[in-house]
Amino acid sequence: MDTSEQFETVSSAAVAFPTDIWYPVTDSVQPQRANQYSVAFQHTIPASHLFISVEGYYKTMDHLIGYKEGTNLFLNTRFESALIQGDGRSYGAEILIKKESGKLTGWISYTLSRTEKRIEGINNGNYYPATQDQTHNIAVVGIYNVNPRWTLSATWVYNTGNAVSWPSGKFSVDGVPVYLYPSRNNYRMPAYNRLDLGATLLVKKTNKSESSWTFSIYNAYNRANPYVIYLADESDYAKGTFKIQAKQISLFPIIPSITYNVSF
Repeated sequence: MDTSEQFETVSSAAVAFPTDIWYPVTDSVQPQRANQYSVAFQHTIPASHLFISVEGYYKTMDHLIGYKEGTNLFLNTRFESALIQGDGRSYGAEILIKKESGKLTGWISYTLSRTEKRIEGINNGNYYPATQDQTHNIAVVGIYNVNPRWTLSATWVYNTGNAVSWPSGKFSVDGVPVYLYPSRNNYRMPAYNRLDLGATLLVKKTNKSESSWTFSIYNAYNRANPYVIYLADESDYAKGTFKIQAKQISLFPIIPSITYNVSF
């Protein structure tokens, strides 16, 4: 097998940074593989212009990559020696209800799922949530054609926060703080949710071209979704007080925009 162009992702769950490290497949790091099994039911209701889909799936994964406990992933000159591999599984159900015609169209989708890893040497060899594990994932999309020129739209999304490893306790050894991690990916970031609104005005449409204005509001209710959560040490060791504060960095607050579109 030629592995010269294959790469694996190494996710760090010790801190809630949305970053992965890409690492090439080597003689010691085997390529990942997966098998997925699914069953689906689909049905169309012509009278109400509804399309309904229900699907269940089960996925097995081999050679998932992880890192040994206490490993520093950054500025590590012996990075490969810290990597270990195991297996995983992902399973769940997806439901989609879609209205495909009429003045009001759109869809509602919901996914209930679980994604877990099991790597010897991590979490006592038991399954633990993968960083990408999201129990709930919901999307609601509505598009309303007011008239031939105006179209309104709204999109609301929600998903469970990513799994991260945070300490549950802390103690000091000769004045040096030591954090206690009970298990891998033992906490969750806050859930993500957002509402986007839009309106499109058709200016001109011919057989050769089309122009329109789009007015939109991203994150309409200004939800402060977490991008990064980090632990700040606010202890006063001289006074013998210990305090760890979780702090959040959020990006992209409410953003209005106007766009002029031309297609031909």
